[in-house]
Amino acid sequence: MTPLEETLYNFILDNDLEARYQQTAYHRRRDARDALGRLLWQQLAEPQRLLLEQLQRAYDRTQDCELEAMFLAAFHQAASLLGRGPPPTSPAGR
Repeated sequence: MTPLEETLYNFILDNDLEARYQQTAYHRRRDARDALGRLLWQQLAEPQRLLLEQLQRAYDRTQDCELEAMFLAAFHQAASLLGRGPPPTSPAGR
């Protein structure tokens, strides 16, 4: 990310993202996911719990990358709509 993109991304994470969750099923789905996770956790022995924690960290890092990619896609589409040229990943921008 460029410094501008990173600044905007961090601003959105810190100031806007939580409010946007209300526009989606985020809280309902998070609560359902967490309930399933607690049920699974209770059934696992310690070695499996450690493996599950590693898996969850891997999923979290992947989700962070997906969120960043979504931000970049939206940012570049907005720039394109404002007449600042096509997004770098579009066929016209190659």
